[in-house]
Amino acid sequence: MRKIIKNPDNDFFIEYLKPYYVRTIDGQYLFGCTQPGRRPDRAFYMVPEGFKLGYGQKSFPVDIGQKIYKVAMEYLDSVDMVVQESIQGEDPYKTGVQITTSVDCPHSAYIPWIGKHMTFPHDGQTKLSCFNFIVPEILPEEYAEKIREFWPEYDPKVPLTLYDFTGMEKDVRKVLSLRVDYFGGAYKKPNLTMVWNRGEADGLVSYHGGCTLDRIVKGLSGTGKTTLTVGPMLEQDDALLGKVIYQNDTAKSVTIIGLEAASFAKSEGLTPSSPEWAGLMRAKETTVIAMNIDCENVNYEMEPEGRHLIRVPRVEEGKKAGRLLTTEYERSGTKNGRFIFDFSALNPNWNREKKDLKAEALVFKRYNTMEPMFRVVDPRMAVALDSACESIITSAVSGKKAGAKVRSYAATDFMAREQSQQALLKWKIYEDMDLSLGGNLIFFIMNSGYVGRNDIEGNTRKDKEGNPLGEKIRVEDSKRLLELIDNDEISEWISNPIFGHLVPNPRELEDKGVREFSSRFNLMRYYTAEQILDFAKQDINERTSYLKDLFHGQEGEEELRPIIEFWNNIKLPDKKAVERFYKKNYS
Repeated sequence: MRKIIKNPDNDFFIEYLKPYYVRTIDGQYLFGCTQPGRRPDRAFYMVPEGFKLGYGQKSFPVDIGQKIYKVAMEYLDSVDMVVQESIQGEDPYKTGVQITTSVDCPHSAYIPWIGKHMTFPHDGQTKLSCFNFIVPEILPEEYAEKIREFWPEYDPKVPLTLYDFTGMEKDVRKVLSLRVDYFGGAYKKPNLTMVWNRGEADGLVSYHGGCTLDRIVKGLSGTGKTTLTVGPMLEQDDALLGKVIYQNDTAKSVTIIGLEAASFAKSEGLTPSSPEWAGLMRAKETTVIAMNIDCENVNYEMEPEGRHLIRVPRVEEGKKAGRLLTTEYERSGTKNGRFIFDFSALNPNWNREKKDLKAEALVFKRYNTMEPMFRVVDPRMAVALDSACESIITSAVSGKKAGAKVRSYAATDFMAREQSQQALLKWKIYEDMDLSLGGNLIFFIMNSGYVGRNDIEGNTRKDKEGNPLGEKIRVEDSKRLLELIDNDEISEWISNPIFGHLVPNPRELEDKGVREFSSRFNLMRYYTAEQILDFAKQDINERTSYLKDLFHGQEGEEELRPIIEFWNNIKLPDKKAVERFYKKNYS
């Protein structure tokens, strides 16, 4: 007889999932899944007539999509499923979410188990306005054939995420995921996309980042947001909204609202000195669920489960499961291992105080000329940088070659509307709250990559012995810079002659604990002044081209013209001015 399992607790999941996990020596529940990452290239949107999607967002025919939903609902009505009612978001902006997961393959229940920890319990009052339907398995052929009758190209083996926002005017948003068995692609990302879309419709700011009580660190996937946020002051990681407080139509402050209750953290390269390590090792005191991570004496096997094929960890015969191996990837076959831990595991005072934005960091992972940190005082530059956020892509994002340089709107993977709306809102906030040295909001850029590693084509530069050149910006460097910003301990800011942004005086940083800053991050050690200017010209061309494409045809394009043309209006110095700057300040 078909079962509907509603809002199961931890004890249920521990027993129900027993055949599919390994309990490590440190107490983590270790799972495997067939998909090592999500597929942003397989996400599509159905939207109301007249609603405009943004750059890079793919629409889907409403008539075909709604027929797909109908077939999927018929299937869900025939199988066991877990139904959860939860909340994404703290006061003062909560969104009720209902998540339905097929457990025709019982192994799939690991998805709602992780989700139980990452969402807030439903309070019995908040309206359910977002609905997530998850079918991790391959649809049976009889249902696939029904879909092919009106959509011949459907392949049930290929993941498909289909959003239905046609009911947004009635505050109803839906998402359906077919053949997605990776938690991040089936649960986390779809939930956040719906909630961010709802928040943006209500005039809130969306942030893909983490926060303390008054500082946000945001950026693209794989740039180090979690690493730079996690610690004893952690309030939220990865998903935020900002409620703007106005006075006479002037933005006076922004209340930070976290959307999740736990972190879905990446395990790659973790050691006991990593800030996330404490969360991973709290398994003896609280539930820590891990997936696709190497473990001592454990191998991953593909096994049949009824009509399904699943990937599960299995302990080697005659041995016991040991410790997780977070710097090895041979057994799991991926560097995108993940684990969850409650924010309260690191911050005992979590979620007890109101969060008000005082500082906003945008993290880039760069490999050429960008400084470890600089401050932006021009609101137009801040919006231009935020709208053309750049990074080196990591293995976490499917469909992209690891190591490739990409440029993207700050939270474009999660947006389902024109980016111009958020850009205009942020511009108003930055103008009203004032980014100047005497203003009410600090906006700064962190570089979590390298300085001096690559040439202008992106190739790794090497010395005569074949060793890579350049200086890695270490976590301890970035953490100390964040600490100095948080405590307003940088007294001398100097203007970079190329783009006019502000950098801390290197000698002051050395006096305050950033070891050998002036020699390690002196760009003239790695490039000539002419090469540095060539990088700047490349940046101007790439950023301007991207902003033109991003906002082309969007509502507010002309209003955003000062942002789009911001870099083109920069007058670059001559090479002697560049040489003088680095000789004076970094020698």
